[in-house]
Amino acid sequence: MGSSDLIVVDAQIHVWKASTPERPWPADAIEPQRAEPLEVPEVLRRMDAAGVSGALILGPTWEGSRNDYVLETAAAQPARFGGICRFPASDPAEVEQLAHWREVEGMRAIRLSLNRGDVDSMVADAVDSGFFATAQACGIPICVYAPGRYALYQRLAEDFPGLKVTVDHAAVDSDELPLPEAVKPLLALARHPGIAVKVSALPCFVRETYPFPSIAEAVYRLVEAFGPERVFFGSDLSRLPVPYPQLVDVFVNHLPRLDHEERALVAGRALAAWIGWPEVLGGGTAS
Repeated sequence: MGSSDLIVVDAQIHVWKASTPERPWPADAIEPQRAEPLEVPEVLRRMDAAGVSGALILGPTWEGSRNDYVLETAAAQPARFGGICRFPASDPAEVEQLAHWREVEGMRAIRLSLNRGDVDSMVADAVDSGFFATAQACGIPICVYAPGRYALYQRLAEDFPGLKVTVDHAAVDSDELPLPEAVKPLLALARHPGIAVKVSALPCFVRETYPFPSIAEAVYRLVEAFGPERVFFGSDLSRLPVPYPQLVDVFVNHLPRLDHEERALVAGRALAAWIGWPEVLGGGTAS
């Protein structure tokens, strides 16, 4: 599928198990992205078929705040999986334990989903609990899903300049605008070195077919602004509306305005460096 020395690392794949009496979902769980759980064996098969070496995995919101499946998987296969974990950011008692999270095998980052409910209050509570300051002090990257909330990202960058914040799904959540236009508001954040962007789930926000030229154009704009060291390929596989190998092929073979080094960074090397995951660069299946 193209350049044999490119290592492709997916910045986000949800994995989950079915709700059972032994392991129930919350009573108010939202509808999952697909009826059948996306479990690790299927993810591995699909990664191998697409030429993806490794992936950051994350439990979905409908499963609650569980990290057990993610961490169990990442600990067992550290060269292929890293864990993005849910965390009770508003709880000062939990925040006190945050300094030890780097000792948790398989944990690579923390995810905050700020796309529903009273987001302003959630952020204020996380500030008051010391979550952001502690994550900054402990060197723990956070991934923030807050589509359209550019002022929130700006505030985090200004108040916690040493904190590594990844903007999930390029802060886009619809195909209302052409994708190159939809990512424009992000460009002003590039001056903050602690802000990076996941170019993940992008086929969800386009109305065109493979090889998705607007995805390429959006990536070019983000790489020009942030540099290839702060732009990370990702699929959000469980809701991907196109074949996984097609999306991978776009990043491997259909970004001609990026040179080989830039494509290698966006495909996976930049993410591995950003979160401190050297194992993924030495094993797995190269594309």
